[in-house]
Amino acid sequence: MSVRILEVSKDVPIRNRIGMFTLRAYLIAEGPHVDTHLAIFKGPLTNPVPVRINSACLTGEVFGDRRCDCAWQMWEALRRFEDRGQGVMTYHPSHEGRGIGLFQKIRSYELMDERGLTTREAFQELGETPDVRSYASATAILQDLGVREAQLLSNNPEKIKALSDSGIAVIGSERVVMDFDKSLVGYLQSKAAQFGHLIELPTFMLGVPMTEDVAFWPQPTGVHDDDTSHKPTKTATATGA
Repeated sequence: MSVRILEVSKDVPIRNRIGMFTLRAYLIAEGPHVDTHLAIFKGPLTNPVPVRINSACLTGEVFGDRRCDCAWQMWEALRRFEDRGQGVMTYHPSHEGRGIGLFQKIRSYELMDERGLTTREAFQELGETPDVRSYASATAILQDLGVREAQLLSNNPEKIKALSDSGIAVIGSERVVMDFDKSLVGYLQSKAAQFGHLIELPTFMLGVPMTEDVAFWPQPTGVHDDDTSHKPTKTATATGA
């Protein structure tokens, strides 16, 4: 399928609780489909570049639903970018629900809650392919930003393959696994067993926050996880918490 970047926005600075980043919008055609995709990055970028390909999850990233780890993974990737002084996250609204769309994703939640199905089982019950995402737009954005070598922040081997197939060398891949929330163990295990994600539990990763407050209320640069005097309260406002 042909992929063409049709239009690129000017760069816009954004500030969140992690730090300062740059946001750029892309209008991209994949075959007959045209969608908006985003890049949020911190630079200057020097190869190899820390990279995260992030599929949108409105329920987790906006509304804070705890049935998945999507919001935590997004914030954790930005935190690692901030620590290293560089990194690129491509963000894909059209990837909602592994590409089946928000409406069908909500219907799949009904099945998971009512019948105890996994994500894959619920999608199949709805007549949907379990994962229809294409990462061609992500690789086009990375190439536009001059990324030739990537340190990929992902548990998904399909993303590693997509970068390699596009000519971007994957120097290494880092796991991004939430290992402090016991309620998500079954969900994470199903991602490993049914989607082939590279997840082993328990996982004790350097830099993974060990409390809910630290995970969902990102700290300013320079504040250590064990420094409770700087932790924001639950009444604070945080983007994407």
